[in-house]
Amino acid sequence: MLVIKLLEQRVESIYSQKVNECIARRRQDVMDQSQELAPQKGRDRDENEVRRIAEREGRRIRRQRVRELRGFSNHVEGMSSDEETTETEQINARAQRDIIDQDAQHVFEDVLEEFSTIDGVLRRFETWKKFDCDAYTEAYVSLCLPKLLGPLIRMQILLWNPFSQGAQELEKSQWYTSLVMFSQDEKESEDSLRRDPDVQLLPRIIEKVIIPKLTQLVTQCWDPLSSTQTVSLVGLVTKFIQDYPTVTHSSKFLNALLKSVVDKMKVAVENDVYIPIYPRQRMSEAKVNAFFLRQCSVATKLLSNLVRWQGIISDDLLSQIALDALLTRYLVMAMRSSPPLQAANLCQMVGSALPRVWLQVCVHPPQLTPFLNEAKSIAKQLDFDKPLERDALERLSSILKATT
Repeated sequence: MLVIKLLEQRVESIYSQKVNECIARRRQDVMDQSQELAPQKGRDRDENEVRRIAEREGRRIRRQRVRELRGFSNHVEGMSSDEETTETEQINARAQRDIIDQDAQHVFEDVLEEFSTIDGVLRRFETWKKFDCDAYTEAYVSLCLPKLLGPLIRMQILLWNPFSQGAQELEKSQWYTSLVMFSQDEKESEDSLRRDPDVQLLPRIIEKVIIPKLTQLVTQCWDPLSSTQTVSLVGLVTKFIQDYPTVTHSSKFLNALLKSVVDKMKVAVENDVYIPIYPRQRMSEAKVNAFFLRQCSVATKLLSNLVRWQGIISDDLLSQIALDALLTRYLVMAMRSSPPLQAANLCQMVGSALPRVWLQVCVHPPQLTPFLNEAKSIAKQLDFDKPLERDALERLSSILKATT
């Protein structure tokens, strides 16, 4: 077990190194841009800052070219993820994974096949079950199998990356098929299936083996500001809850996973959201306003990723993080410091990120009230005779309905 744990830690180190480097670079970029716009005369840039600025702009240009090639014309600055890695970094990561994979091949090399493979272990228990089902049941084998198979399955999913591979990589694996087919009988009826002590084997494996692995990866490697990672993770957890009856909110393993998710959310809100509030005269400067709007977009993107968990994490807890700590504290304040049209556009962007159910009359969480009141105030400031402001007012309609 110690050998397996060490291998898992080596894999986590590869994944977390990439994520942590991207997060640190992103936060440094924000600090650099803030310093660039600070009212300081005669400040000299050091070589490292000049290099970081050049690299940052280079990454933005490359992302812009990719969007143009793909025909994305309505991109909003701040909504794309800067997760670019160099070719050298990618080659090194692949080489490290290959070495770990080779080392993993030797873990059970001196163990007999019937004890070192999932199929071998299952065959032995299936033989016992067919020979003496009563003794098999009385020995509570079905409750012990997840623990017996756990180390073997952990080796099979050693390099699994839930943030890019999701559930598909699991479900097409040989070990998954073996568990699905375990003790299947062509003559099996609904009644015999109901009496089968192993009918919950796969759900228990998902709950007790896969979810703890996922929890560790979330703790070490999930970046809540990455929409790609978050969509994959939310889809995976949703599938587990919907498809496997043991994965319920009474499961300590699921609760540990969700606690890890919430903890990472709080860290992201605390460290990845920065919206500078400038005097009105400075907001007329193109670079200042562009940075302000970009940071508003980043905060809105994080809000969108957080509320993807609506329906999985309780509304009360999710509202405290996404609405109180992020929306009201940062984005509503940004709206109040913006001219009406810009505030309306930001308001509409935020409204598009929120779950539809939260914008229904008399259903929205109380923490949404400051935002809804601000939307109403912005609507009153818009000039209906001006086409752009009239269009903005029409786009606010879904939000305004929730205020009545």
